[in-house]
Amino acid sequence: MVLGLLVPVLMLALLIGMDVFEEHLFRVRPSPPSPLPNPETTDGETAVSTE
Repeated sequence: MVLGLLVPVLMLALLIGMDVFEEHLFRVRPSPPSPLPNPETTDGETAVSTE
């Protein structure tokens, strides 16, 4: 019973902790990823639309 309540709480804490840790690691992350995924996403969408 205790594990049933403890495991989801620990998982949630782990996810939040990873998110916060990621923000501290990549403080300037919005700038570099923006140019890279955009062309890839456009190409991917075009390919999917064609198919």
